[in-house]
Amino acid sequence: MEARDILERIKRIIGETDLVWIEDLPGDPHLIIPKEKLRRLAIYLKGDQHLAFDTLMCLSGVHNMGEQDEMEVVYHLYSVRHQHQFVLKIKLDRPAFFPHFFLRVDSISEIWPAAAWMEREAYDMFGIHFVGHSDFRRLLLPTDWEGHPLQKDYQEAGAYRGVSTTREEIEGIVVEGIT
Repeated sequence: MEARDILERIKRIIGETDLVWIEDLPGDPHLIIPKEKLRRLAIYLKGDQHLAFDTLMCLSGVHNMGEQDEMEVVYHLYSVRHQHQFVLKIKLDRPAFFPHFFLRVDSISEIWPAAAWMEREAYDMFGIHFVGHSDFRRLLLPTDWEGHPLQKDYQEAGAYRGVSTTREEIEGIVVEGIT
């Protein structure tokens, strides 16, 4: 089934309100949905016999800075049975004050268990909270780490546990390799 056919099937189930279909930009065509519709749509996408999206291939965070400071959660889905794929996106506003109150979306780890690790990584790196996750804690960074390194405005502390994080240039050595 092609992406447009999948889109039409989705519209019949959850309606067209607040759905944005993007296919004229570089990259995969994708559907932007309100975060409130994610859980219901995920259950449908996995359970519908014509779609059968049994695999969450990737869940990733994206920090877009520009006119509007926002985060995205991107879901790449695949059906082994039907060999088709689909991309969903959720956009989250990131206001200057108390962004952690706004960077929240429902967990889908009960629907696709692989999401459990991916959601923890997205939290660790981007600060996106996945509501209802059964084991929501840092995955890659220590529990006392402050901040989320893949936010574009992240400021690294000068030291962590007494160890300097300042990188010094050494004459004759290049960071990417040895000269």
